[in-house]
Amino acid sequence: MNPLIRSIGILVITWLLQVVLFRFGVFYGGWMVICFNIYGLILLPVDLHKTIYLIIGALMGVFMDIVLLTGGLHMAAGAFTGLLIPFIMRVLTPRDGFARKQSISVLQVGWGRFLTLSFLITFVYMFALFAVEGWRWGLIPRALGKALFSSILNLILFAITQGLFGAKPKSKGPEISSFPWS
Repeated sequence: MNPLIRSIGILVITWLLQVVLFRFGVFYGGWMVICFNIYGLILLPVDLHKTIYLIIGALMGVFMDIVLLTGGLHMAAGAFTGLLIPFIMRVLTPRDGFARKQSISVLQVGWGRFLTLSFLITFVYMFALFAVEGWRWGLIPRALGKALFSSILNLILFAITQGLFGAKPKSKGPEISSFPWS
């Protein structure tokens, strides 16, 4: 299956899960907010054009704004995140580079790089969301705190999802056991 079509399907599924399941995932007076739709942005292929990231981020935000009636907050955060994803990917690229049409998953890049990339993308999205929501310079420190706590919560959720539903390593052949039931 084409990796872009697969990634768009995952993005739609994460968007639907955000709307149906995690819509009211706001904790501690708004300091921790679940935005599961960001997981779909994280799993996009790494070799897309910069404009595609921007368009996909903005469209995902538009869909969120239509359902949640947030007046463009998610679109602004999604477009800003889509704008910065190529730069974040460039910073976290391994020495030998990513494979073509590779998406970021634990199986392909390891837990360290996956968690770092997920945290940075989630933090950018959440900071943009809270900064635009506050719309004053005096609320930037509060937006940084909310973005940090929300990013940590979402990172835990993404790690659990990646562990449960991520690609599994292929076995290297038949394993021989001395037990007939295994």
